[in-house]
Amino acid sequence: MKKKNKARLAMVFFLTILYMELVFQIFTVGLVNLFSAKTIYVSLFAIITSVTLSFICKIFKNDKVSRRIALGIILFLGIYYFGVLLFKELFNTYFSIHLIGVSDQAIAFVGDLVREVLKRIPLLLLFMLPYLFVLRYRKKISYILTKENVLSDVIYLVLSLVLFIFLVNVNSVSKNLFYEVDNNAANVEKLGINVATYLDVKRIFSPIEEAIILDIPKEQPAQESTEYGYNNMNIDFNSLANSTSNKTLKSMHEYFGNQSGTLKNEYTGLYKDKNLIVVMAESLNTIAISEKYTPTLYKLSHEGMEFTNFYTPINLSTLGGEFQNLTGLFANLSVLSNQYRKGNNYYPFGLGNVYKKLDYSIQAYHPNSGYFQDRNRYLKNMGFDKFVFNGNGLEKLMNCNLWPQSDYDMVNVTIDDFINDDKFMTYYVSVSGHMPWSYSGNSMSVRNKEKVADSNYSTEAAAYIAANIELDKAIELIMQKLSDANKLDDTVIAIVPDHYPYSMNINTINELSDYERDSKFEVNHSTLILYNSTQEHKVIDKYISQLDVLPTIYNLFDIEYDSRLIMGKDIFSTSEGIVYFNDRSWITAKGRYDATRNKFTSSSNEEVSNEYIENIKKIVASRINMSKLIMEQDYYKIVLGD
Repeated sequence: MKKKNKARLAMVFFLTILYMELVFQIFTVGLVNLFSAKTIYVSLFAIITSVTLSFICKIFKNDKVSRRIALGIILFLGIYYFGVLLFKELFNTYFSIHLIGVSDQAIAFVGDLVREVLKRIPLLLLFMLPYLFVLRYRKKISYILTKENVLSDVIYLVLSLVLFIFLVNVNSVSKNLFYEVDNNAANVEKLGINVATYLDVKRIFSPIEEAIILDIPKEQPAQESTEYGYNNMNIDFNSLANSTSNKTLKSMHEYFGNQSGTLKNEYTGLYKDKNLIVVMAESLNTIAISEKYTPTLYKLSHEGMEFTNFYTPINLSTLGGEFQNLTGLFANLSVLSNQYRKGNNYYPFGLGNVYKKLDYSIQAYHPNSGYFQDRNRYLKNMGFDKFVFNGNGLEKLMNCNLWPQSDYDMVNVTIDDFINDDKFMTYYVSVSGHMPWSYSGNSMSVRNKEKVADSNYSTEAAAYIAANIELDKAIELIMQKLSDANKLDDTVIAIVPDHYPYSMNINTINELSDYERDSKFEVNHSTLILYNSTQEHKVIDKYISQLDVLPTIYNLFDIEYDSRLIMGKDIFSTSEGIVYFNDRSWITAKGRYDATRNKFTSSSNEEVSNEYIENIKKIVASRINMSKLIMEQDYYKIVLGD
């Protein structure tokens, strides 16, 4: 009796990987790019991975062992692809192996994660279908090398190797991502999870260093503006470049020496010698600000300076957002888990360090654990020697046994510590607006539930507003205390969100938004508050992001810094406003560039030259790369250390 032909294991792996890639793509970007070059790349690389996995399984020469390994791989793939999709939906960031360095965040919110998984059981089952199918028909698959198939399997393996070499050395897209650019988001969006994971693992053992771009044209400021001079320090980059044999440092010195920096302006010194209170507002976004429910935030955002095009590009939750707020550098995953959290780098431009030199009293407060993500380390490194949090004394002054804790209570028990000081700079890390936004998992939503009872919002939307009412109460208290102490006119309040509410469904976000937001660009559109009671109302339309806040504050306070060494730029300078994202997409006044689709969309009928687009792409790539290198090389210590 003739034996029935069994299915090849390589084909089973190929169909499994291709299926999961397509499902992932459908749930992240929809059907729009399903029939595109990306699908071709995904398919070709899936062939390579499938043949390799099949060969690995078959070398055991035992049918049962090989079958169990194959089933285990397919089960793992289903769980892994689901996990990556879950991570993307919760944090709007693609998973990276480097995130293991910040895994305490996931552990801390394990209850939330369990709830989110349970909400997505049908999606999990969708990724489990290949495993269930193969399990059902496992005996109809060939798992071992036989005399009949050994030659063909070897040939397939060799051909897949040739295909791999061709793809990564000839094709411009994959060659760029394999050898020239370290960009996990671009890897996923252009080549798929399969290749992105391979590159992610590969770069742990063999990291690449992007070429430093030196041919970026210098900005030509308006002639009348040059009278103010530049926000630069006296650093001889040419001498530094000539005195080192380190190729990376030499290129960095040459790069910074080629930058003009940003000009001082009519706003330089506007707030000189005033007090400063900075609030990093957890998950705050414009959608939480209204005259009815959060009147203090509304007042501060619409009086004084009003920034209409401020964005908080998501870059790994609070850790990445706070890094960008505090450093003016773009957050990189490996940098966050390695240099930043360890708190060993030299930060001459750290908020605490800068104001300490000006004889301000310096303090920071946070109602959650200060040990979480090593905030106690990196804030101390920024100059905050006094950091009071849940775990080193704040729990004795307020109820910290809540989730999330109250921003109002935090302000209420701490503001008297510094408000009567001659000059103070205070940093509040808020937490009241943290997810989940519900009446079962958010104590602040519950606390302020009655205040939104008259709204017609969905439960998630109403709970989000209710949670942010607690922040509004905290800011109102700050204003009242400052007024009572006759310090209101002499104090600047800066409220900077860490990110938009990324775990919130886009439909809920648009329920609260006054315009339809997309899930890539406009979902990050937010509100920056820089308020002083003596400041006249002024609308600023420039496109800006978190990275621009630190240099703007320093310019307003007439603090010496080097604008070439901070990747964010003073908002009031003549420098062009650029908002950029982790996949190197960007927005300027002239339009927006989607790096995934390699498409520029003009904001008007004006024709935008390719030269302009390519130049902005270079600027964005350089600033992202330099942000990483500054941290990895501890560059500030090299050029400014004692």
